[in-house]
Amino acid sequence: MQLRSIFSLALPVLLAACGDPQVGSDYPGESLLTIKGTIVNELAEAPAGPVDAVLIWNSMTSEADIESFPVRTTVTGSFPAAFTLSIHAPPPEESLNDLTVAGLVDARVGIATIEAVLSEESAGEGRGVGVDEDHLIVYVESEMDEDGYWSKFFGGPLAPGFHVMDVLSRPGEEDAERQAAFEACNAAATTEAEHNACYGYDAKIKVRPSAGGPSTTLTVRMAGSENLTYPDWH
Repeated sequence: MQLRSIFSLALPVLLAACGDPQVGSDYPGESLLTIKGTIVNELAEAPAGPVDAVLIWNSMTSEADIESFPVRTTVTGSFPAAFTLSIHAPPPEESLNDLTVAGLVDARVGIATIEAVLSEESAGEGRGVGVDEDHLIVYVESEMDEDGYWSKFFGGPLAPGFHVMDVLSRPGEEDAERQAAFEACNAAATTEAEHNACYGYDAKIKVRPSAGGPSTTLTVRMAGSENLTYPDWH
């Protein structure tokens, strides 16, 4: 039985636009992760309205149905517009991918794409006007099992907290290596939980920590939906 987690919930994360820092009673506090990026416009015509950079947390519901929840901020300036993404609090616990429903004891993990949208209604895979095709934001709630599902998925355990991750298409040779790793893991599995953990090798793409960490520059590319490639981590 291939593992797909059951829960699909949002988390409110603040995205701050470039400009003066927010002050006063609404000041969100110290940022836990701050990343800079640009929005590159490759549309034939500029969007008819302001474009927001949003962080959209997705959870694994099924291969066919992924529910997305955007939290937006206004992007100012001319294209390519510079923006700053700031996360000020851990995700609420109900938004995290929880593998205990499949018999796995591992850290709970949140995974988000970075997109450009005209409105909340137009957010989500295939409905926005742009996406960072090469990065994800990952949150790890607690210590990760070194031999668990997520360690296999990310190529090694991640420390608790926020991470900027590269999304890389796998070459054919590595496909074969990961398939061999899955088959060996599956052959050694003696319980359903051990079998489910093997599916950490069964990813369509590689998701690995960005070498630049928080210094990584995001690039949200705006283009027609048929020309955009959304990170298909699920």
